[in-house]
Amino acid sequence: MTTAVNSGASILSQYAISPTSGSSTAASAAATATAAAAATQQTLGENDFLTMMMAQLQNQDPLNPMDNSAFVAQLAQFSQVSGIQNLNTTMSSLSSNMTSNQALQASSLIGKQVYVNSSQAVYNGQGSFSGFVTLPQSTDNLTLQVSDASGAVVQQIALGTQAAGSVPFTWNGSSSSGASVPAGTYQITATADIAGKNTQLATVLPASVNSVSFSSSGGAVQLNLQGLGTTPLSSVQQIAQ
Repeated sequence: MTTAVNSGASILSQYAISPTSGSSTAASAAATATAAAAATQQTLGENDFLTMMMAQLQNQDPLNPMDNSAFVAQLAQFSQVSGIQNLNTTMSSLSSNMTSNQALQASSLIGKQVYVNSSQAVYNGQGSFSGFVTLPQSTDNLTLQVSDASGAVVQQIALGTQAAGSVPFTWNGSSSSGASVPAGTYQITATADIAGKNTQLATVLPASVNSVSFSSSGGAVQLNLQGLGTTPLSSVQQIAQ
């Protein structure tokens, strides 16, 4: 019985419920209830908390009852723990709803063209396409290089002097010889002289949304882009009209 009492007292102290200085019957009852709960689970729920509290009240020494301040403190802690559990449940539900709403909004992008941070773009072989270069500082020599899937350079576009910011550009789908290039995936590389160094810059390029993926357990909603794989919904910079 000594082992059971010590185990019960340890768990009671962990949950801010101290055995009273009353009879050994109270200590034994509380220890038995606590040991049984510990044997079946790692944490104590609301029912376990109330069971131990009632055991204390029912078995306390009438001549030396439980201190009122200690009882009020235990009730306050119980209320706090219960409130945290309810808050966790509410936040979990809210997170799930937000994911569902994001997936619903993202589904409206299927079949549309979006602009994302990427160095590759799929050209359909017709007309031209536009993109943006992110320029951190002004430059007098901004250049674009278009390469095909094999890495061969098919076109270079000189954009010249540009101020810092988002710089738009358009490629008409032709090679340096003036011939139209076939449909396929092309690499767009932007470079500029910044502070005396030839610096490669980030590009924002168009892509078509084929489908949307999301997990019921949470996580970012993913857009499945034609020829480019997946990208988070949050990476979309612009939606084409």
